Amino acid sequence: MSHSPLELLDFVGAQEPAPMEDPRADLVAWLGYQRHEFLRKLRDLSPEQLSEWSVPPVQLSILGLVRHMRQMEHHYLSWGLGGGARTDFYGEDDYSGGSAATVDDDLAGYLSEVIRADSAVAALSDYDAVGLGHGRPLGHTLIKMVHEYTLHSGQAHMLRFAALGDLRR
Repeated sequence: MSHSPLELLDFVGAQEPAPMEDPRADLVAWLGYQRHEFLRKLRDLSPEQLSEWSVPPVQLSILGLVRHMRQMEHHYLSWGLGGGARTDFYGEDDYSGGSAATVDDDLAGYLSEVIRADSAVAALSDYDAVGLGHGRPLGHTLIKMVHEYTLHSGQAHMLRFAALGDLRR
């Protein structure tokens, strides 16, 4: 029996990372934590709720944020650090695109990009190592990605409340 990527996600709350001696390890831990918290915003939502623009006229959905974060994972981590071919997955339509019918494919694409991004991060052990794609240091890039997740998790949190019609945390 095949499962939707949404059914396979672990929505149990994660603990904030403890401080570490190594700034690289600290930022990698925070990135993992922020990714988890971002994905928790998807729980209890149907494909229709994930893809609806919950706060009209704003053309933004939680699915649009998932699509955007796939692009950010690619731009800053997979391609940015690892080099190779740069891909624009959705054109200008990442935030407002997607539908209930594309939820599984969009989520699978996002999760695949996270795996590629983690490989690119792991390949650079030095905090100051420069990415092969964008030429920025690993440490700077990890800070940027933690920022991206905190910003878009907040948006997803509000869109989740609007889609559910209540303040279910």
